[in-house]
Amino acid sequence: MKPKTLIPTFISSMRLAALPIFIYLYNAENTGACVMLLAFCAVTDFLDGYFARKLAVTSDFGSYYDAATDFALTAGIFTIFTINGLYPIWLVSLVVISFGQFIITNLCIKKIYDPVGRYMGSALYIGIVLTLLFPMQPILDFVQYAFFGFFVVSLASRVLSLKKTKS
Repeated sequence: MKPKTLIPTFISSMRLAALPIFIYLYNAENTGACVMLLAFCAVTDFLDGYFARKLAVTSDFGSYYDAATDFALTAGIFTIFTINGLYPIWLVSLVVISFGQFIITNLCIKKIYDPVGRYMGSALYIGIVLTLLFPMQPILDFVQYAFFGFFVVSLASRVLSLKKTKS
C-alpha cells in the first residue's frame, strides 16, 4: 500500500474508532457530544473520498472500506438504540441487509444506478441525530418507517439496474 493511500483509509478508520466513543457518550447521556461526534463522522465520510480523488488513489478497496466503516458505525449505533428499547430488531436487520445488497449488487455490476441507496448513509445519520435529539415515539416511528421506505425504493432501484444491465 502506498503511503498516500493510507490517508483516506486512516480518515475512514476514524469512523470505526468513533463507535466505542459514541457508545460511551450515549451511555453517559451526553447527547450534545454524540451529535458533535456524528458531525465529525459525517465530515470524515466526505474527506476520505475527497482525499482519495485528490491524491489519485481511488480503489475498489477504498470504496468498499468506506461503505463498511459507514455500515459498522450506523449498524452499531442502531444496535445500541435497539438494545435500549428505542427501535425494533427489524430496523437493525434492514441496515445489515442494506449493506449486504449494496455489496452483492456492486460485485455483480461495477456502475449501478441507485439514486436512493447512494443517500442511505446520510439518511441513517439523520435518523441517528433525530433519535438523539427527539427520542419521542412519533420521531422514532418516522425514522424507522422512513428508513423502511428508503430500503424498499433502493432495493427496487438496484434490482431494476441489474435487470437493465443483464438485458
